Amino acid sequence: MIRNFTREDSDEWLRMRVALWPDCSDEMHRLEIAEQSEGSDVAVLVYARSDGRLGGFIELSVRDRVDGSMSRQAAYIEGWCVDPDLRGQGIGRQLVERTEAWACQGGLTELASDAEIQNEHSIQAHHALGFSETFRLVHFLKPVAGRARSS
Repeated sequence: MIRNFTREDSDEWLRMRVALWPDCSDEMHRLEIAEQSEGSDVAVLVYARSDGRLGGFIELSVRDRVDGSMSRQAAYIEGWCVDPDLRGQGIGRQLVERTEAWACQGGLTELASDAEIQNEHSIQAHHALGFSETFRLVHFLKPVAGRARSS
């Protein structure tokens, strides 16, 4: 069953976030969970298993600028995960369909998302659900030696 996130889901949501983003600390996950639970332009939908555990989630926001979008604002999938034992059963599709309804209710006409360049499973899932690829981008970061210059 797809439903809105409740505070009682926090531990399960944390478990799934860690699986999706293992390089992020538990502390950062908890901070982001708290922030997303309170925002007005954010939503979290979950797939609840019959035993009360979660089997999937989708984190949503409204972004003012999305590469490739012609709209002033677009609904954005910040995170989307279905437990491996439930994949291929249409749960990801159901989460995205509910996301589209959420976006329409907010007056939005476009839904955007992203995937890491090596995540072929996610890229294929997006294509299967009607997303069009707009850009491929590799970000870079380099530490700067010495002191920062003052402005």
